[in-house]
Amino acid sequence: MPVKRIVFEWAAALFAIAMLTYMLSRITGAENMTLPSGQPFFGDFMAFWSAGRAALDGHVAQVHERALLWQYQQAIAPDVRFYAPWNSPPTFLLIVSLLALLPYPVAAIVFLVGTALFFGAVIRRFLPDGRAMLFPATAPAILYHVGTVQAGMLIGGVAGLALHWLDKRPRAAGALVALLAIKPHLAILWPMFLALSGRWGAFWSAAIATAAFVTLAGIVFGPDAYVRWFDSLANSQRLVSAQLITTPAYASLYANLLGLGVSNVMALTLHALSAAAAVAIACFLFRGGDRSIAGAALCAATLLVSPYLFFYDFVLLLIGAALLGIPRTRLELAAAIAAWGAGLTVAIGEFIALPLCPLAAWLVLAAAFMRARSAASRPAPALQP
Repeated sequence: MPVKRIVFEWAAALFAIAMLTYMLSRITGAENMTLPSGQPFFGDFMAFWSAGRAALDGHVAQVHERALLWQYQQAIAPDVRFYAPWNSPPTFLLIVSLLALLPYPVAAIVFLVGTALFFGAVIRRFLPDGRAMLFPATAPAILYHVGTVQAGMLIGGVAGLALHWLDKRPRAAGALVALLAIKPHLAILWPMFLALSGRWGAFWSAAIATAAFVTLAGIVFGPDAYVRWFDSLANSQRLVSAQLITTPAYASLYANLLGLGVSNVMALTLHALSAAAAVAIACFLFRGGDRSIAGAALCAATLLVSPYLFFYDFVLLLIGAALLGIPRTRLELAAAIAAWGAGLTVAIGEFIALPLCPLAAWLVLAAAFMRARSAASRPAPALQP
């Protein structure tokens, strides 16, 4: 085994142990589902469960309102000092309503363990061997899910499995893409990807399944649920534009630039230019048709488009890096390391809001582009006589 790989593996394993030890030390003294810091035990899952429970109790019209959810959250954790808002669409409300049938701590553990196992089973399909599972298992974006039970591993697993099935089971892959409607801003490039790569079976399957999923949520919660969700998006965007939560959590170029003191107009302009360039490169790679290269570009460009992104969303970038396989060049090695370490923005952001996540996404996109160029420059195999 190459010495470099052994060094990377040991470094990743020791880092993961240190991170988990630190996280465990922070929950010492937790009482009434509240950490000593005043944050809820299981973090953002508090928003998931309280919204789902409110919907089950017949309060769908108020799931985006602070006054109602705060009552549910204080009932779970009386000493909690941080409000967890619900800002997701009715499609996701369907999922969390099912989870809210379970008691809060049980639901959180089921969701965390279930999504971790699912994501692990999916990304293993793209890795060269079992030892390479250290790559996702020690990634900070994954480890932080232990503290803030978010949907990053679910989104990454669904996108990864859809890419795995894309050419073998295109209709099933398209149906899986519909599940990404729980986080629409992370599915925005899929229609372009499927259309430009000529995968029309998966395209129409995704379109039909998404329409069915959206319609089902509208039937269950009423069509006005979508109106209320759209109305809530302004508040969601204010979380970023007004930097209303802790700076380390942000992961978009726009939010990072704001954290560095750049004006709103300039930050939005630079983010838009970056997003446009990323989409242009990705669309070029989509037309090439290669699943691994185009899939990596899809994952990376997706994470460069939306200004509303957080560190846990970058679990998706691990799928993009894994699709490229064993690094062949220094650029690909840098891209793999950056994808692994993107979640470190949480720790580094305590001191400075460096755009670590956008840089990691750009490195993976650049690696995919250079891999495509390298493949295109190879001479065609000679015809046998």
